Amino acid sequence: MKKEIDEYCMKIFAFLVANTEKIRFNKLHKTLNALDVKISKPTLKKHLNHLRKKGSILRKKEGKQGVTYQVNWKKVEQLKETLEFKEIIARNLENEKIFKSKSLEDQITYVICILTMTQVIYLQLNVIGILDPKSKELHSLSYLLIHRLYDHYRQWLLDTCKQSNENSQKAHDLINKKREEFQTLLFDRSTKTMPFL
Repeated sequence: MKKEIDEYCMKIFAFLVANTEKIRFNKLHKTLNALDVKISKPTLKKHLNHLRKKGSILRKKEGKQGVTYQVNWKKVEQLKETLEFKEIIARNLENEKIFKSKSLEDQITYVICILTMTQVIYLQLNVIGILDPKSKELHSLSYLLIHRLYDHYRQWLLDTCKQSNENSQKAHDLINKKREEFQTLLFDRSTKTMPFL
């Protein structure tokens, strides 16, 4: 029997989270394939059943043959925080065009902040996984959504770097400066130990 949530389950679940509304099986299958998640109807059904048994999604019969699926928000409370964080980012930088209009330094600062946030969330979810082992897989899905968001901004920053050697060198210098700032905060240079230990 299938026990772990695999990549297909994560992609299906991520789509249902982004969709927010309930969706019919046939439309879900068609949309996923259009998004290059190539999956047969029997395989999709198997993954949906697995997610439903885990409590991640809800299945509802509508009419004689209609079946819809949606996220079980009552079960995955942590994802509400994930979406709130995603919405905050979306409000600050609506899309790729706005992000790339910022200065290189601002882009780097923003990407570092998102990366830091993803790692803080990951640590938090690990602790939650210890407190509630049954929720571990669901929280892994939550982390996946945030990490994919970071990947978008990271790639946009790299696109800016690829525009010229000057941009790449400037980005390298700025990132190095940020790293040195973190090192100064974390370590005592004279003893090379963390000052708070």
